[in-house]
Amino acid sequence: MTTPPVPPPSPGHHSRPPGLPLSSRQEWCWEWHRCYAGTYPAAVSLDCSTALRLLGPLDTGALRDAFAEVTLRHDALRLRLDGDPDRIGGVVHPLQSLRATPLPLDEAELPPTPHAFLVDLSTRPFPVTEHLGRARLLRAAPDHHVLLTSFHHLVFDAASHGVFLADLAHAYDRRVTGVRDAPALRSPFSYLDLVRAENTPRSLAERARRLTERAATLRAHGAGDLLPGRTPGPPALSHRYEEEPFALSAAHTRRLLHTARAARVGLYALLAAAFAAALGRHFDRDRLILSTPSHGRLRPEHRGAVGDFANMVQIPLDLSHDGPGALRHAHEAVRAAAATVDLPFARLAESVLGRTGADGFYRYALAHAELRLHGVTGWALDPYRDDARPMHGLRTAVLPLRQDFSRLAYATRQSSDAAAATLSLSLTMTPDARLTGTLRHETTHHGPRTARTILTHLHHHLTTLATPLDA
Repeated sequence: MTTPPVPPPSPGHHSRPPGLPLSSRQEWCWEWHRCYAGTYPAAVSLDCSTALRLLGPLDTGALRDAFAEVTLRHDALRLRLDGDPDRIGGVVHPLQSLRATPLPLDEAELPPTPHAFLVDLSTRPFPVTEHLGRARLLRAAPDHHVLLTSFHHLVFDAASHGVFLADLAHAYDRRVTGVRDAPALRSPFSYLDLVRAENTPRSLAERARRLTERAATLRAHGAGDLLPGRTPGPPALSHRYEEEPFALSAAHTRRLLHTARAARVGLYALLAAAFAAALGRHFDRDRLILSTPSHGRLRPEHRGAVGDFANMVQIPLDLSHDGPGALRHAHEAVRAAAATVDLPFARLAESVLGRTGADGFYRYALAHAELRLHGVTGWALDPYRDDARPMHGLRTAVLPLRQDFSRLAYATRQSSDAAAATLSLSLTMTPDARLTGTLRHETTHHGPRTARTILTHLHHHLTTLATPLDA
């Protein structure tokens, strides 16, 4: 698929610069956005919000200036979608352009019981043709404020939280301390330059070649061949999700780490091999595809930038390998998947699955199951970590904003079927070196008995892999 042409400016919009296509990383988010029923965010929130508590004497003018500086520095924060908002749900990929001015910082009072209020503010729809972010400074008391920032996932990912808050603290401190020779923020990385570099004729041709090769690999491993459920026929468009807990002791986890080191593979590869084997045993499959979000920040300059660098990557696994061979195979499959993070998810899915009308693709549509590992791989970042940075004269902390995703409604059959069939295992390494997590499943399609059986198989495989420490 070629880059969509830039349309001529409409009357009344002559001052708006020519639009750019979405980046390869933004494409998956756009597809995900269109999967859900109702007007965004009626079904699911695609915002990346941070509620930063500020305790102490706050200089609100300095904070306002610092916020403006940071939003001017990171051009991704000033992107907006082009075109008529009524047509944004169509199958055509939208174009985007830069808003020249910094985002405004509004002020309001914080109610005594703030959590529901903060969640409501953070999940309200964005006027996407004006801006994809917003901020409010909420006052609870003279020495107690909360800065709530919300950005659409199209311009903000999990790693952006830490970058944004660090730059905000730096800019604020420079203003309130009055140190004239304090260093300014470092030169920014331009997200727009990333988009332009991806759309040169040479880049497009090379990416098209790699996309064709990857699509063939995914088709060969059963992409689109959904895991069967316990009920005949397609599920309803409205889903209910539950989670089955899973945990390993610290001793068991240490033995798995020992096995991984001995085999010269990462812990994620070991877990991928075991999880795929458990799924293969239950569903009688010899090939499977796992999926995971990758942070996608492959170059040093990406690590200090705000924007959506994340993407969904697929890990095709052949289950015919045994013992150490299975670990090495999983290790190589994970490495190959990491190299595909710049492939546009939507075009890859369209090549493998085809597209029906204006359907959007569910984010795990190309895989049978999801595996996330937080804290040790650097792939999936912990969404509940505290990215707060010290600010001059203030105590800071990030407040959790937890939303209920147990009930979701999908817009199309394709999205609904893929979402219902996808099993999602999320694991975290705790501070005391235990692996804990949950297996999320759709209650009608798979149900708790299927989830518990798969976790029993997984525990068996991990017990087999756990090398004694004195071996």
